[in-house]
Order: sequence, then C-alpha cells, then structure tokens
Amino acid sequence: MEHVERRLAEERAKVEAEYRKVLKTSVEFERRIRDRWREKNREKNLRIAELEKRVAELERHVGEKQDAGSRENL
Repeated sequence: MEHVERRLAEERAKVEAEYRKVLKTSVEFERRIRDRWREKNREKNLRIAELEKRVAELERHVGEKQDAGSRENL
C-alpha cells in the first residue's frame, strides 16, 4: 500500500511540475504578444503624429498661398 501512495505522490509531483512549466510558457508567450502589441502601437502613434504634422504644414502652406493671392487682388 505504501508503494502505491509513493507512486501516486511521484505522479502528482510530475503532473504539478508539468503544469507549472506549461503555465510559465503560457505567461511568457502572452507577455511577448503584449510587448509586441505595445511596440507596434507606439510605432503607429509615432507615424500618426508625423502625418498630422505634415498635414498641418501643408495646410499652413496652402493658407499662405491663399493669403498671398488675396493680397494681390487688393
């Protein structure tokens, strides 16, 4: 009977070790996904800011041309 209990305890220890290993791997995988998502989000936000800046420059340039044109008509 003691032999069966010992084998059961050994098997339980193996299962628990495997569970911890799978859980650790899963957590690391999710962390990598989250970190990659954050990186891509930062890149996207930087690109959006660059594009918004460029649009503002173009709008200012167009406005200056329109102002210059309206001054010529005076």
